Amino acid sequence: MKWEQVFHQEIEQANQARQRKLEAKARVCARRAANAIAQEYLQRLGYQPFRNAMQNFRWLQNHLPPDHPAQEVLAHLVQKVNEDFTFPEHIDLINEAYQLCEILLEKFYPLTGTSSTNEFPTGDDHHHSPDSQNRDHE
Repeated sequence: MKWEQVFHQEIEQANQARQRKLEAKARVCARRAANAIAQEYLQRLGYQPFRNAMQNFRWLQNHLPPDHPAQEVLAHLVQKVNEDFTFPEHIDLINEAYQLCEILLEKFYPLTGTSSTNEFPTGDDHHHSPDSQNRDHE
């Protein structure tokens, strides 16, 4: 299934869960939608993404520049629930998934071809997978 299909299917499921007052399920679906974006972004850059969403989000956090606009969105996506199993009300992971799509796939790596303004990644290691790079540094 293409990333667009996965993204829209997961967003639809997230919205349905929210309508049924199932916020935890809505967050899970929103994270899966955001993972489809992260995976597509990594694939476009020549990386083999992880299957696990949190691994992709953390890998991007560690490899994108600290001032990259996706950093705040990624921080929200990896945030855990509070001790009372709630999530900060000001963070909407469905909206964050849309923002990640705009930031990673539309602004910095347009869908209409390659972008010469995309400065990530640097060096000649762009064909390694995040997993192999992590193993190289352990």
